[in-house]
Amino acid sequence: CGFGADAAEVLARNRAWRMSDAAWQREFQVCLEMPDRSHLVRAAVAFDFRHVIGGLEIVPPLVELLQTAHRYQGFLARLARTATDVRTPVRFGRGIVHRRREPEAHAIDIKLGAVLPIANLARFHALANGVTISATLDRLVAVEQLGALAPATAQSLREAFTIVSRVRLEHHAARIQAGLAPDNLVDPDELPPLARADLREALRAVAAAQKQLGRYVPLGL
Repeated sequence: CGFGADAAEVLARNRAWRMSDAAWQREFQVCLEMPDRSHLVRAAVAFDFRHVIGGLEIVPPLVELLQTAHRYQGFLARLARTATDVRTPVRFGRGIVHRRREPEAHAIDIKLGAVLPIANLARFHALANGVTISATLDRLVAVEQLGALAPATAQSLREAFTIVSRVRLEHHAARIQAGLAPDNLVDPDELPPLARADLREALRAVAAAQKQLGRYVPLGL
């Protein structure tokens, strides 16, 4: 489909991501207790695990550990930073680029500036409220149903995620059709007017949710 192998080597061929059930439980516990940058990166991947098929005895104990995440305020504070530190490019046409030395003057990195912030927001609200499902849209539904996130905010983020995902995939498809390698650099000026307006509103919704989170989460830890 055009997606390459993960550049960070979060792959089954990497021994660091193949562990016993006991080792995985220890890993989850350490991520909660020692949320430094390295463990936050691992938590962002490992805590989103999905049970694909078959009977996996490891799933219940890992879910139990995730349900304790709300007790670890240091972890939650640092997790919140992953959702608020990335500045969403809500203003177009000002040379906003999330990668250095890119020739596209008006391009935005739609993965870094839109997809990831929404996923990180959903992950924070889910883990802070004992929600252990992994999919971003399902997390946003769950926290809204729990009353942990205002309906307007949750719905806006779900719409934003759908919009930016569509723009990203259509950009990938266009690059492949043109014989180019897929990337995440989208120039809003090249989008149709309605798509450009939708993308702008989606990014504004993300920025508003980031600002809201920053009001009550102890940042800067």
